[in-house]
Amino acid sequence: MTSDPTYDILMAGTPSVDLTFALSTDALPHLGQECFADAFAMNPGAPLTTAFPLTRLGIRVGLRAHLGNDPMSRFVADRMREIGMCLDLIEWIDRPMPIISAGISLPHDRLFITYDGTDAVPLPPLHITVADLDRYRPRALTVGIGTRQDVILAARRRGILLFLDTYWDLKMLHSSALQELLPLVDVFSPNLPEALEMTGTGSAAEALDVLSGTVRRVAIKMGGEGCLASCDGNRFVVPAVPVCAVDTTGAGDNFDAGLIYGLLTGRSFEMSLHLANIAGGLSTTVHGGSNAAISPGMLEEYAATVYGDIA
Repeated sequence: MTSDPTYDILMAGTPSVDLTFALSTDALPHLGQECFADAFAMNPGAPLTTAFPLTRLGIRVGLRAHLGNDPMSRFVADRMREIGMCLDLIEWIDRPMPIISAGISLPHDRLFITYDGTDAVPLPPLHITVADLDRYRPRALTVGIGTRQDVILAARRRGILLFLDTYWDLKMLHSSALQELLPLVDVFSPNLPEALEMTGTGSAAEALDVLSGTVRRVAIKMGGEGCLASCDGNRFVVPAVPVCAVDTTGAGDNFDAGLIYGLLTGRSFEMSLHLANIAGGLSTTVHGGSNAAISPGMLEEYAATVYGDIA
């Protein structure tokens, strides 16, 4: 019998360190001027914005990623250990390779400036392999247009849940690779601007009509408007939960974590959408996309209070 750990979900991607500066006004300083933030947070980001809430919810996450010998990489590794994530799939690179994203969180929107220190020297590709599926026996796999076709097909044969989210990249959103991937995934969870852009439609309902013709389960994230989703021809309108939001950074990634958590714990797709909205909403009550300490008890107590019995 293998001694390798078993993961509930496998992910791949290189973490970032997110620096969040929160301002209470939308007015930014002019060039040459300075302003002081009302709050500050520093937290691991990129794939860890989903992996951290999943880990706190008791989902065992295996992350295949590169980390370097720089302070930011060590910060990420320390935080992963603190919350109980396994680092067995981390590949250590003997050079600095920080990805740093400075975000300005404003009352009505946010902006980012990112430095990618991995561009200096090409890194070996990060891939989940078919051998990984057999060795770690995941129940879910996050995929993207870079995921190997043989892995996707092998995961489908093994009944592994294939979860796809997107990000704002016009070339990717209009790529043939994304169109070819959509019919192979089990759940697709874009945000509204991404869904509108890739479908060329003018409303969430129209975008859902297009996407649901290709993907069995679609959840379009609409921020403060909740989400619009479909599953096997059934449509769901799930309102956002009432919260006092202070920072919306990473809310969509936390939504994904709640949705995956619901599906992996046997909830219906509709209830999983409610759990996703709760996770995404509660994440906005603290600064930093992966800093919300949402426990299973907190998530399910909130769901039971608002929605009644969990199903």
